[in-house]
Amino acid sequence: MLEKKKILFAVLNWGLGHATRSWELIHKLSEEGNEVILASDGVAKVFLEKEFPELKVYDLPSYNIQYSRRSSIFAMLKNGVKTQIAVRKEKFWLRKFLKKNKIDQIISDNRYGMYSGSINSIIITHQINIKTLFGSILVNAQNHKWLNNFNEIWVPDMYSELSGELSTPIPKKLAPKVKQIGWLSRFKQHKNTIGNELIVAIVSGPEPQKSILAETLKKILSQLNTKSVLYLGSPEVDKREKIGNLIIKPHASTAEFGEDLAAAKVVVSRSGYSSLMDYKILNKKMVLIPTPGQDEQIYLGKHLSVNSGVTLISQKNLNFVNFKSAVIDSY
Repeated sequence: MLEKKKILFAVLNWGLGHATRSWELIHKLSEEGNEVILASDGVAKVFLEKEFPELKVYDLPSYNIQYSRRSSIFAMLKNGVKTQIAVRKEKFWLRKFLKKNKIDQIISDNRYGMYSGSINSIIITHQINIKTLFGSILVNAQNHKWLNNFNEIWVPDMYSELSGELSTPIPKKLAPKVKQIGWLSRFKQHKNTIGNELIVAIVSGPEPQKSILAETLKKILSQLNTKSVLYLGSPEVDKREKIGNLIIKPHASTAEFGEDLAAAKVVVSRSGYSSLMDYKILNKKMVLIPTPGQDEQIYLGKHLSVNSGVTLISQKNLNFVNFKSAVIDSY
């Protein structure tokens, strides 16, 4: 029998993606009898509290990353500074936490400061190589330095099929620590469901781009004759809305969201990595709209459009005509 552990599981708040992909691992660790303590902030923390009401969830410092309407070196530098500050703050938080709590293992979903030299520390990331328009050498030098602080690096992929150049090649100094653990999804039990004519659209990620996409999709979907559901990725909001054939859901339980995704003929979404794992596992046709200024999503969208027949639309070209054409092509 495996020895039960007391595990601190820290999750990055970058929209809901890191929290939703961690769901499977948190469930598994809890079911194995381990004592799991969660830590996050913002909407990710709200999601974890709703999904795991029996677990303690601590509040971590926020990375507070934002993407402007246009990608720029200034925005990238600003977000880089915010990340450096957040990493220092979470390292300070962890030192205080460990003085009061005995922990056997730390698992961090993309939080670079959540490690300890005296405790087995694991980081979950698909970005061993970060895509940037500017300064990629400096950015990845820092990324690799942070990753090297962990005992293990878990990449949620299989043979780099989904992550592509984001997870390969692996730097020699990190290679002994890297382990591909397969795709993570809370919807694996729905993977054999046959979809119908429903369109499911999901907005996610940081503001202000999240709200910009939500408003655009609301206008487009409400004009269609096809039944559709728009998820706003806002677990802190309860009110739902119906406009014509469109139902707007701020959030839903894992069971309800899984049923909607399983029933979808096509999914419209950002090209965030965690979302893509869900859609791949469910074998869904995709229309992807990368977040402007987020180079990782732009790369993933292009990567899948070339290798997996996914339809790609830039946010600036998102309108009723282009959307309808993309959806019809996906059917």
